[in-house]
Amino acid sequence: MIAEPITSLTDYGIALECLLFAGLLGRKGGSGWLWAAAFSSVSIAALSGGTYHGFASEFSLAGRWLLWRGTVWALAIASFFIILAATSKTPWLWRIGLLAVATVQLALSLRLGSGAAAFAVSVADYLGALGIALIVQGWRSRQQRRFAALDQRSDTGFAWMVSGLSLSGVAIAILILPWPNSLKVSPLAGYHLLQMVALYCIYRSARADVNFPRARDERLL
Repeated sequence: MIAEPITSLTDYGIALECLLFAGLLGRKGGSGWLWAAAFSSVSIAALSGGTYHGFASEFSLAGRWLLWRGTVWALAIASFFIILAATSKTPWLWRIGLLAVATVQLALSLRLGSGAAAFAVSVADYLGALGIALIVQGWRSRQQRRFAALDQRSDTGFAWMVSGLSLSGVAIAILILPWPNSLKVSPLAGYHLLQMVALYCIYRSARADVNFPRARDERLL
């Protein structure tokens, strides 16, 4: 029997959703591979988390530890690839600097323990990576308007990322704020459902980013 059926099923729903997004983005090549790697990592994190919440009693202590560590590690790896993908079309100085930031974040996240604090830090790292993607897209959108570029796909990606990051923040608030006792489901289920919408917004932002051409003049990037 599943210990937390709704929590597990919504986790598995996220895993399937992200796997679909990874497949769609990976087909586009280029930075699409990096975004696909990020969504695949989120899928693994959700699959591991859903198995932990639903079937932890079926595993040994070491098995439960590996499941939870897998969730934390996969989320950390997702953050790493989000930064790489978001900066793949920026000037080389941006890429080198943010690659260093992403590498340090990944190294620190992989050294975390397996408790609730480790998950909180990995989620904060994930939100930080989305924030970096938002800044990059916002800056590119500003440069685009400044130099009168005609393609509006960067603006679209920025708007979708604002929505995705905002919804992810609200989802985190669900876990922090008091949960009404009248509701019969875990706050994790509400968190997962809202994250599914947020992930769709992030996918739309990633799709716009992948389709946005690399400008010949780096001033447009």
